[in-house]
Amino acid sequence: MNTLLMSDLAICLAIALASASISMTITQTELFAGLRAWTAKKHALLGHLFHCFYCLSHWVVFIAMVIYHPYLLHSGITIVDWAMTAFITLTLTTFINGLMFKVFQAAVTTHVMKHEAQKALQKQD
Repeated sequence: MNTLLMSDLAICLAIALASASISMTITQTELFAGLRAWTAKKHALLGHLFHCFYCLSHWVVFIAMVIYHPYLLHSGITIVDWAMTAFITLTLTTFINGLMFKVFQAAVTTHVMKHEAQKALQKQD
């Protein structure tokens, strides 16, 4: 592989990692609960965007693509190459989001089980 392609691949991977983290943080954490509630009140579609990590990740990837300009494919048709690179990056982002969601889900399940066990112990006392 040539150096330019490897560099663009590294950029796409970095965009995917950052986009997954940004979209998961905004849509799933308490830190942004106020923003999600506010956007839902202002506009239903915008509210949905800030509740869906898959949806939000598209916009984050597209913005990053505009800023960093990676191209993994070179057909000679710039817009096609850009779109294909964007959707390859989105696919990577989706896989990363899936892994992150599974980790969050496991953490929440563990937290709930711990909380229920503590409540049960308090009732025994």
